[in-house]
Amino acid sequence: MLPEDTISVIMGIKYCRPELDTLRRSLDSILAQTYAEFELLICERGSSHLAKELLADYASRDPRVRVIDGSGAGSFSEQLNICLGQSRGAWIARMDDDDYSEPERFEKQLAYLRTHGGTAFVGCNVRLIQDGGDVGAQCFPENPQVRDFLFSMPFIHPALIFRREALEAAGGYSTLPRCDRCEDYDLLLRLYEMGYSGANMQEFLFRYSLPHNGISTRTCLLYTSPSPRD
Repeated sequence: MLPEDTISVIMGIKYCRPELDTLRRSLDSILAQTYAEFELLICERGSSHLAKELLADYASRDPRVRVIDGSGAGSFSEQLNICLGQSRGAWIARMDDDDYSEPERFEKQLAYLRTHGGTAFVGCNVRLIQDGGDVGAQCFPENPQVRDFLFSMPFIHPALIFRREALEAAGGYSTLPRCDRCEDYDLLLRLYEMGYSGANMQEFLFRYSLPHNGISTRTCLLYTSPSPRD
C-alpha cells in the first residue's frame, strides 16, 4: 500500500545512444528528489543492451524503480499509458530520459497543487541544456490560456505533475496516428476543453535537453508569447 500522497513518475524510453551518462543523469535526478514518496515507472522498448542493463541495475538497488516491458507498445503514447495503467499514486509526474529534475522539483510542485485546488497540473520554467552545458532558459506564462496554444506549447511536457483524476478523466494519452509526436499538445488541449487548466511555477525546477545539432525532434516547441490583441 503506497502512501496517499505518492507521486507516480512515468517514463517511456527507447534509449539507443552509445553513452549512458544522459540516462544515468536523468534517473539520478529523480532518485535525488527531496520529496521521497514516489514510484518511478519506466516502460522500455527497443533500448540498447547496455541501457537495459543499467535500468535493471537501478531497479535492483531501489524498490521505487519499476521497469516495464514495453515491447508490445507501438508508440510513445502507448508506453505512457502502460505506465499510467500500472501506476498507483495520486499524482502523476512526467520525466524523459535526457532531462534533469532539480532536487526540489517534486516537493515544490506538489506543494503548489495542494494549495491551488483548481489547478489540474503544474509545470515550471526551465533551463536549456545542450551537450551537458547550460545554453539558455525558457520562461512560460504562469496561468496559460487556450490562446497561448495557438503558435507553440505553453508548457514543457516532461516537467509537469498532474492530478491523477484529470488524466483519468481525459482517458490518458491518445494513440491515434495523428497525435504521434504531439501527444502532449493533444492531451493538454483536451484537458482545457474539459474545463481543466494548468499553471507554471515561475521557478527553474527543470533542465530540458536540446540535441547537439540544435535541431530538435522533440514535440515540445519553445514557447513564443502571442501578440497582444488589438
